[in-house]
Amino acid sequence: MGKISLIMGIIVGIVFSVAFPEVAQTINDAIMPTIQSISENLFNLITE
Repeated sequence: MGKISLIMGIIVGIVFSVAFPEVAQTINDAIMPTIQSISENLFNLITE
């Protein structure tokens, strides 16, 4: 079930970004620093 919802989320995200590129860019600019810091923290936890 998780894999299906992940695929659906990706498809909805692609359709949304094509339909509303300005809104998608704004959301991306807002979320990207958070995702980068989380991934850096995870990488640091794994490599230590």
